[in-house]
Amino acid sequence: MPQLSLHRLAPQALLNNIVAALLLLTAPALAHGSPAPPSRAGVAVDSSPNAAHFGARLPLTLTFHDRMGTAVFADLSRPIDTTRAPSMDEYRAGDVAYVAAEQRIVVFLTNGSAVPDHGLTLLGRLERGLDELIGCREDCLVELSVASTSSDTRG
Repeated sequence: MPQLSLHRLAPQALLNNIVAALLLLTAPALAHGSPAPPSRAGVAVDSSPNAAHFGARLPLTLTFHDRMGTAVFADLSRPIDTTRAPSMDEYRAGDVAYVAAEQRIVVFLTNGSAVPDHGLTLLGRLERGLDELIGCREDCLVELSVASTSSDTRG
């Protein structure tokens, strides 16, 4: 087996050290570059007074987080009035609801009927953007905007 000369290894080791140093110096800049623009989702807002209260705030950029693949949640800075709001007993993929006890918007990714004891208020239904939310795990920035207003978003 031929022996490698230290003279041939030295330039390679020097080059490796330079590359490693450059990566260490630029990694923070690469990691903290400009944030990606938010995904966009359009909501067909229900015609109820509670949903209208929510619809009046749109467009609204929220940070969503996954809840075990069933739904994504985002905190609201101000509560939505749920006085006399009918509570939901089931949901479908794309339904947009409000959880008053947690002051959160929830977008359901699946169909189901396991509704929390403190209830949900239907606000509308996504007309577009559900695919982006299905891929969300945490800290997913999404801009919700009004796609339409409907008296029956459950279609």
